[in-house]
Amino acid sequence: MFASIVSPCPTTPVRAAVVDAHGVVVAKKPSLIRRLFRGIWRTIVTLYAVLLIVMLLVVPVGLYFAFFSGPSMVVEKDTALVWAPTGDLVEQHSRGVGNLVGSLVTEPQRQSVVRDLIEALDRAADDDRIKLAFLKLDELGGAQPGQVQDLVAAIDRFKQSGKPVVAWSPSYGQSQYALASHADTVYMDPFGYVFIPGYGVFRNYYKDAIDKLGVEINVFRVGEYKSYVEPFTRNDMSPQARAANQTWMNSLWQIYREQVSAPRDYQAQHISDYIDGFPQALSRAGGDAARVAADAGLVDEVASLADVRDAMREQVGSDESHGSFRQIHHVEYLNATDAEQPAPRTESRIATVVVEGAIVDGESVPGQAGGDTIARMIANARRDDHVAAVLLRVNSPGGSVTASERIREQVAATREAGKPVVVSMAGVAASGGYWIAMNADEIWAEPSTITGSIGIFGIVPTFSKPLEDLGIHTDGVGTTALSGAMRLDKPLSEPVKMMLQAGVEHGYDQFVGRVAEARDMQEDAVRRIAEGRVWSGADAERIGLVDKLGGYVEAEKATAKLAGLGEGDYAIELMQPPADWRTAIREFLSSHVESALVPDWFAQVGDASALDWLRNGMNDPRHLYAHCFCALDTGAPAGRSVVAPQQSVE
Repeated sequence: MFASIVSPCPTTPVRAAVVDAHGVVVAKKPSLIRRLFRGIWRTIVTLYAVLLIVMLLVVPVGLYFAFFSGPSMVVEKDTALVWAPTGDLVEQHSRGVGNLVGSLVTEPQRQSVVRDLIEALDRAADDDRIKLAFLKLDELGGAQPGQVQDLVAAIDRFKQSGKPVVAWSPSYGQSQYALASHADTVYMDPFGYVFIPGYGVFRNYYKDAIDKLGVEINVFRVGEYKSYVEPFTRNDMSPQARAANQTWMNSLWQIYREQVSAPRDYQAQHISDYIDGFPQALSRAGGDAARVAADAGLVDEVASLADVRDAMREQVGSDESHGSFRQIHHVEYLNATDAEQPAPRTESRIATVVVEGAIVDGESVPGQAGGDTIARMIANARRDDHVAAVLLRVNSPGGSVTASERIREQVAATREAGKPVVVSMAGVAASGGYWIAMNADEIWAEPSTITGSIGIFGIVPTFSKPLEDLGIHTDGVGTTALSGAMRLDKPLSEPVKMMLQAGVEHGYDQFVGRVAEARDMQEDAVRRIAEGRVWSGADAERIGLVDKLGGYVEAEKATAKLAGLGEGDYAIELMQPPADWRTAIREFLSSHVESALVPDWFAQVGDASALDWLRNGMNDPRHLYAHCFCALDTGAPAGRSVVAPQQSVE
């Protein structure tokens, strides 16, 4: 027997229910109209979710094929390879869905992958259809000295094939000229210039501003030369940092001058004389910077672009489809020749894992290397029976100690599993970037690579004073002396400071000890070259932190040799993090939302790297960091921002 009941409480919504024969309350089935509307709502939500998935996946893929794919390219006989690095040099493109979606919101930042630029020249050197290489350098943006050396080596290998190399740019900054100097002929516009200011390290220092705000920056560090925290504790560069920076920059400057002068008819000192006397020479030439560069022998021909096109037509002929000389862009050339590459004789692969940007805890996003992501890719390569060895390409100033240790553990485990691991250092592999490299079978670096910086620091800002000025006070109770001790709205107590300093010192001892064990060195010897001191690759090889000097190609060959693989026996597998909807959202937010909201002029004010690291990089759970400030100021003009590779020299 059933009886209807109603809640006696007048404030409770009335809901129908029934009681069965056993006294159990059973909810009454919703009405037909309510179920109908509920079904319609579920259908709407499902359709919305499907539409969102389509926007995140199908639309970007369609746009990609619409804008970047086209008819297959054919490499004609007597063609010039237009080798045109565009934007900043990077070690790996981010290819996630989040970046494709983000490109609909903001203009994508152009980048060129160093490996692609090297591969294009190396293929073209053995291709009878390619008659010469035309270096189009006007769109090149930021480049690390070590990356430039990698590209210079590729240019020299191309020249060894007997084919000419021609360089052109309206003007040349420091990186552009390092590449152009190795061409057989260097062209420059009559209104151009060659500006080579050398290297510098300049930072903003915030101590006075921080004091005015009342923020307390608590710093814990080990290492006389660990200067990354100085902007938050000083108003100028310390004498120790000044001396150390001058030493490694002098090493890089000497390497640059020798690199530029080697293929030209002058001594390395000529570059210093040119830049030191540039103001006076420019005045004597009536402001004609092109004439100054030509008189100094830095350029071979001062000519308009129309004249350059005519000179190229005489060598390779004309292409009437775009009214210029016969040519193919290096990106199109790679796409056109991919299918022509011989298949490897075995199923063996060398897994390449790229560590690009600051090392942070968690997952990777564009510009930052997540410790979890990198460690997982190395572990996947180790478990893959077809992977014979791992090549770790590092272009990072370091960051979180916890994340760096997670990556190092996987490197060591892979080596212990019998698979060789080789590290190829790109522009910078310092501090945490060296931490992850030290257990490899071999470490390769370019002479201009920035490395070392073996040191640890902790930094904890607290904001009690500015909060009190706003009338906000913090109070409470806890069960121990450390309850609430790490709150940022309270000053750090002396016991907490003692605890953090002890953690930093322990981390430094671990860093030094691991380097000594991995590099087969005495611990005292490591301490003498540690303390946060930065070294050039050439000096690092001399003191034992690096095994061999060479670039990506040499490191790849060394990896194959350690794995017992000959040329043609293996394929390169570029490891990529798995793409899912969470990764897409992370990439989109990290790469595009901030740039859409923050004006360009504001983003370029001040010491962007230090401020960005404070905002995004301080996520180590133990507040311990192995991070190097290795940003060089070359005074080079920024490259123009473009959306797509230039298809011709117009």
